[in-house]
Amino acid sequence: MASTVTEGRDRDDVPLALSFRLDRRHTVSDQVYDALKDAIVSVKLLPGASISENRICRHFGVSRTPVRTAIVRLVEEGLIDVYPQQGSFVAPIRLVGIAESRFVRDVLEVAVLREVAALWTPEFSQRSHAIIAAQADALAAGDHERFHREDERFHHTFCIFAGREGVWNTIVQAKARASRVHRLFGDADRMPVVIEEHLAVLESLDARDADEAVRRLEYHLHRIFKLIEQLPERYRQYVAD
Repeated sequence: MASTVTEGRDRDDVPLALSFRLDRRHTVSDQVYDALKDAIVSVKLLPGASISENRICRHFGVSRTPVRTAIVRLVEEGLIDVYPQQGSFVAPIRLVGIAESRFVRDVLEVAVLREVAALWTPEFSQRSHAIIAAQADALAAGDHERFHREDERFHHTFCIFAGREGVWNTIVQAKARASRVHRLFGDADRMPVVIEEHLAVLESLDARDADEAVRRLEYHLHRIFKLIEQLPERYRQYVAD
């Protein structure tokens, strides 16, 4: 059953639009959570957008309990703020959260990369280069959503190679906070650079230089702070310390 929530603008003039396809094979709360999180991380719901339980229930055709459960999970992840007597709102992009996200990714992704470097094979290289090729195709087609999906798949694949799927789940939670920065005010001119940085990591792995691969990955992960330093004035309303 497909449902779409397309609200008018709230009191902050922020549009609220969600799409949702209910799959009876999975829990409703998980699906509402995924739909809300995707909309927040992809900034289809901008920071400050109102999250109305009643509207979500009505348009998704679900009860209040799974919606509330989904919102609680997003509150715990720092993506929604709840204010008594006012309601729930998409949280601002908090700089402290970005710093914590980078720390988590530094620790976990670097550790995973070192494990992968010891296991690196021509097959791993071929599969990783194929992802970058898909990312370049998405960029050429102007499909930024697919570009970002391939970007995430590139990083995820290292966890798959290392047999660290559980670690990826933790990385994804941290990555969500930083992803909003890239989606909201990451310049399109930055996208080709992302591909170059991915290629640089693979070049080091192919050369069996684990230390250089780590340095290039760290450089890639730290670029988010350059984006924040160059933040256009029109976006500052969405950021908080």
